[in-house]
Amino acid sequence: MTFLAKGKKCDLIALTTEMGEEPSPDMNIMGLKALITGSQSYEEEFVKGMLDTIISSRKEEAEKEEKKFQLEKMRIEAGMATPNGNLVDERQVHYNSRIEMSKAMPKFDAKESDIVLYMSLFERQAKRLKIDPSDWVSCLILLMPTEIVELIARVPEEEFFNFEFIKGILMKKFKLNAEGFRQKFVQHQRTPEKSWKDFVYEVTNYFQGWINDLNITDFDRLKNLFITDQVKKRVPQEVRDHFVDVWGTIAKPQDPADKLDGYECVRKTNRKPANLNPKVQQQRNVRSNTYSRDNGDHNVNQKPMKQEKGFPRSQYDRKDRPKFTCYSCGGERHVKKFCPKLVKTNSDQDNRRKANVLRTVVDQEPATKKTQGG
Repeated sequence: MTFLAKGKKCDLIALTTEMGEEPSPDMNIMGLKALITGSQSYEEEFVKGMLDTIISSRKEEAEKEEKKFQLEKMRIEAGMATPNGNLVDERQVHYNSRIEMSKAMPKFDAKESDIVLYMSLFERQAKRLKIDPSDWVSCLILLMPTEIVELIARVPEEEFFNFEFIKGILMKKFKLNAEGFRQKFVQHQRTPEKSWKDFVYEVTNYFQGWINDLNITDFDRLKNLFITDQVKKRVPQEVRDHFVDVWGTIAKPQDPADKLDGYECVRKTNRKPANLNPKVQQQRNVRSNTYSRDNGDHNVNQKPMKQEKGFPRSQYDRKDRPKFTCYSCGGERHVKKFCPKLVKTNSDQDNRRKANVLRTVVDQEPATKKTQGG
């Protein structure tokens, strides 16, 4: 009988009535329990099933009443009515649009998804589902991660529902201006898991984003854009850095030509000689004077020879050079290899060796004769 505890008082009153009993309105839960269990038609399993049915019916009715209340509230707030007198629930239409878009589009992943392709697909799906453009931002917010939603929340109120304005903010967030689209258009590669149709679609979107950002609407502007791009490729990187703020927005070939000519003109005018360290400059002057003195037609700018590295030649003095000293006898002006004493000693040793050889040969001759005579 513990199953009776899961029902409310109204459920027990309804159950008692269904069993043919007549409960009083002021009867408490314990009295209702006694009335139910004491009834002649009481069967535990049957009564348990009836109570579950009564509880389910009550909950369904409560949900219907809540939905009806919310619907009526939105109708009153909308304040719109048709000629037939039926109120149009505008909020319900917006809600359905957002639900349909969330089913048709996956959520945006900032690490894996490409914002250009994602926004292009979003616009196509919104048009296919016939969603009003004023609801596009509301649908987009449901598909974005928290950090991007916070970025959109900072938009001024008058631009909050302007989809093109929000789209521009997202492109700036992912650094996709005209130059960013151009780089993706030029450098994009096809991956093995994608088909060539996917690759063509992606490249087309990058190209479209490039020309749209520069407002290229006719053939002449497109021609100028490609000529300008070829001019930009020939400009050294150190020169590009001086125009980095406007480099991506230049779309006419005459514009970079004027800027680059002006830059080179100013650079030549303001060019200054390099400031060298005073010690280095003094050393260079000493070397230059030395070369000019030694050789009248010597080029001052010529690199010094190997023997001139280190101290300048003018700083050398033959009197100050170290004298040769023999390690054997201690004499000056010769080294050990050419020492006279060592040469004499070596000669005596050679003479002794020769004498020993001759003596040995002389001693061997009588022995040889005796052997032959025997």
